Amino acid sequence: MRTNWGEVEQKQNSVRLYALVAIVLTFGGLFFGVYAAYSINPFLLLAAMIPAGLVWWLFYKQLKGYKESYKETVVKSAAEGMFDRYHYIPDMGFQSSEIKETGLMSLGNIYKSEDTVAGTYKGVDFRRADMYIAQYVSTGKGGYTIVYLLGTWLSFAYNKKFVTDLQIMTKGFHYSNKKKGRFFTRADERRHSFETENMEFNQSFECNCQLDSEAFYLLTPRVMEMLLLLKSEFGCDFMVGFVKNRLHFAINSGKNHMEPPVFGDLSMEREVEKVRRELRLITVIVDTLDLDRKVFVE
Repeated sequence: MRTNWGEVEQKQNSVRLYALVAIVLTFGGLFFGVYAAYSINPFLLLAAMIPAGLVWWLFYKQLKGYKESYKETVVKSAAEGMFDRYHYIPDMGFQSSEIKETGLMSLGNIYKSEDTVAGTYKGVDFRRADMYIAQYVSTGKGGYTIVYLLGTWLSFAYNKKFVTDLQIMTKGFHYSNKKKGRFFTRADERRHSFETENMEFNQSFECNCQLDSEAFYLLTPRVMEMLLLLKSEFGCDFMVGFVKNRLHFAINSGKNHMEPPVFGDLSMEREVEKVRRELRLITVIVDTLDLDRKVFVE
């Protein structure tokens, strides 16, 4: 049975209250604790922070339940009627081994993927999930994080058979795995730079392939035209990969799309439409690239 919207709002109010109380107790505990540590007993600083720690623990427990209720209601409502069939798994995404196997993306030491929506649209098999890939760099006294990808990874069955890889990126998409290295990439897996006869496309995208003839076979004038349209549609940097008869999109939107607001006002219509805009990327890609055409499939 689905959670109703009233319960979602109640859980958001509870989460918001715990957050506010935790913030007040944290600052109050620090103020009192620092004063007490210098004037009375240094252990009072730790004792003063115990109430704040307890409320923060309750906050995160409530937050988990709120997210589950929100996603159960909003994501499933948004997905209804959009696809031939679908299933939604909020706590599951692409395994890092799956992304590594594509050879398309550099993987740092931080990886998270969740909110899988998988199914078919116009008979085309698809799978999408939110993704966060980053590299934490320690500097001894501290460190910093380089974000490789924050956005969405999508995978589609493709309607042309191919053997070798083709990788296409907007010029601002960094941290892809181009497989150009001589020492760490097998000779039969290496890619090289490839340019098309479309100058506008070459100015917007960088292409790497293993075999020029197959790159021309996949990157037809219509596909190039449609990728340029998708560049305008997405409004952010992205990468396209043709690997093992599947078409992959890595869209670096800078957002975790299925997360609910904690402090913002909730409107079911607004939240459902926000998620529908994200899921609509699936239909846009299939429709724009004519992935439902079976003329090429043997």
